[in-house]
Parts: sequence; structure tokens; C-alpha cells
Amino acid sequence: MSKIYNSIGTMSGTSFDGIDASLISTNGQDIFDVQNNLYEKFDEKIKSNLKKIKENIKSYKDINEIKTTKLFVEVENQITDLHIKLIKTLILKFEEKVDLVGFHGITLFHDPKNKFSFQIGNVKKICESIKLPIVYNFRQNDLNHGGQGAPLTPIFHKLILQKLKSKNQTFDGIVNIGGISNVTYINKDKIFATDIGPGNCLMDEWCKKFHNTDYDHNGTKSSGTKPDFIIANNFIDRFNFDKNVSYDFNDFSISEFRNLKEDIGLSTLTYITANLILTFLNEKKINKIIVSGGGRKNKTLMNYLEGRAIDIDDLNYEGDFIESQAFGYLAVRSLNQLPITFPETTGVERELSGGIIKKV
Repeated sequence: MSKIYNSIGTMSGTSFDGIDASLISTNGQDIFDVQNNLYEKFDEKIKSNLKKIKENIKSYKDINEIKTTKLFVEVENQITDLHIKLIKTLILKFEEKVDLVGFHGITLFHDPKNKFSFQIGNVKKICESIKLPIVYNFRQNDLNHGGQGAPLTPIFHKLILQKLKSKNQTFDGIVNIGGISNVTYINKDKIFATDIGPGNCLMDEWCKKFHNTDYDHNGTKSSGTKPDFIIANNFIDRFNFDKNVSYDFNDFSISEFRNLKEDIGLSTLTYITANLILTFLNEKKINKIIVSGGGRKNKTLMNYLEGRAIDIDDLNYEGDFIESQAFGYLAVRSLNQLPITFPETTGVERELSGGIIKKV
């Protein structure tokens, strides 16, 4: 029987809302049990500074200079200390030994064309503080071999789908609606995945600019207002789902929607996110999906997907922690040299393991 590891996974999305951390027990294959989940919300200053740093990165060539700035050093220390706090809390609350940590960091720039992806977070400091092996930089090996470096969670999504199927709950795939929407689906026992397009990123940006709020809580502000279907469909028509792609926030902007009224603009962006997902599902002949990520809490968005989607929370999974659990799982796979990316998930030339292991 393969060894069971107690593994902590951390994830902080590009919405910069906070850190998710999960402690799971897994063999990195077919066994997976959640022990605990914790969340640390960022204060407004950290969020603002992260956005400021990200906005100043126009090219991968900017990174070395950005890393020397006082602001970057200060924010990286704050982010790192918060990760250490959460990891130590999980360790202290658990009666058994924790074996390793899968640290994702916060992606500030992702550029598959130039085989480059950059996450903020001081791995050396975390390792020295918690005295456990850290698996990090999960994307680079995939990028080096022709992949997009994302999405990384499909192999974990596949495990969830298999576990549900064993309970006679069959779904065709999982769509994660974070800042970017991505999908994992199964076809003839093969796992496929790709980014679809903007998830919450444009809606959140619009809310911040016009509604003085971080996001459309429950989809309330976008409900009851008719979208501009012409502008929305012109935007949707640009997308081609013939190959694996990965997107960065910088690939999208609300600037082209600036002539829309505040309420119409938000409802249009909500419609776009939902209908990009529906267009993808129809094109790939995917019937019923599970939805994870923050977008599942937007009732207006979920209403567009009615009949095709179910909230992962309704299946006894905690939708806020799927990705942090995934990185605990991926850390164990990396430790055992099991593949984490595949030609059908990232476009990489062959299935590959990934991640760098930093030992104490």
C-alpha cells in the first residue's frame, strides 16, 4: 500500500483576497481526506500594495528590478509571515506529524510564451520557520517543456470526479470560477483542462471602480439589469477553444466597456463570464458540471448556468478550499515524482511531474 502523507497546501488567488490553507491526508493518488481548512483575509493595505506591484510588471524583464524595491520586500515579508502563521496553526491543531507543505504563493505575472511565471513568497523563510520540506514553483517544469504552466488542479479535480462517481454522482467536469475561469473534464477516461476566459476578474474590477466594493456580493448588483448583448457577444466571439490556453489578469480589461452605464456594465460582464462557460460546454458537448471558486457564490452568474451546474458545496466539499487542498495533493505527487501536468491539461509535450522540493 502506498504511503499516506499529512500534507498542507496553500493557495492565494490573483483576486488578492487572502490565503487558503488546508491540511489533508493523501497518498497522492486515490486516497484523500481533509483534516482542516483555514483562511486568512488580507487587509486593504496588503491588497492595494499587491495590486500596485502587479500593475508595475509589464514584462518578465521587469521582475528583477521589482524585487529590489522597498515595497516588494515589505509586502513579500508580510505575505510570507501570514503563510507561516496559518501553516503553524494547522500543525499545532493536528495531533499527528505533518510531513510537508505545498506552497503556491501569489502569482504576480504569468507568461507561457516566454516560459515564465512568478509567484511572491519567501520559500527559504517558510522552510526555516516551520522546519518541514516545502514543495514550490509547481509551474516551471511544465513551462520548460512547452506547456502553459496552468491549470495545475485538474489531476485533483479528476480524483473528486472519480470519488463522486463511485457514489453514483456522475458529472462531466469541474469549472473553477476564480479570477479566471478554468475547466477540467473527462472524455473517454482522459483528463482535459484549459482556462476558459475571465471569471471574476472583470466583474471585481468594475465593482471596485464604480461601486466602491471588492466584488458583487451574491450577484445582487448585477441582478435585474439587462446586459448589453451586442457588446457581450462581440467579446465572447473572440474566444477560440481549440487548444490549451492559460490567462493572466493582464489579458483582460474593463476599458472597452467604459461607455456602458454602471449597472449595465456589471450585468454585461456577469453575462460574459457565464456565457463563455456555456459556450465552452456546448462546443465540447459537456452536459453537467460542478462549480467551485468564488464565482459559485454569485447567484446571478449561477442562474445563467442553471440546469448545467451544481455548487460543489452541495456535494459536501468546501468550495473555498478546493485549490489549497489540491496543492497539498500536488505536493505529495511531486515528492513521489508522479505527473501533475499532462498534454491534455496544459499542452505540455508529455506528462510531467513538477515542483521544486526545498528540504530543511
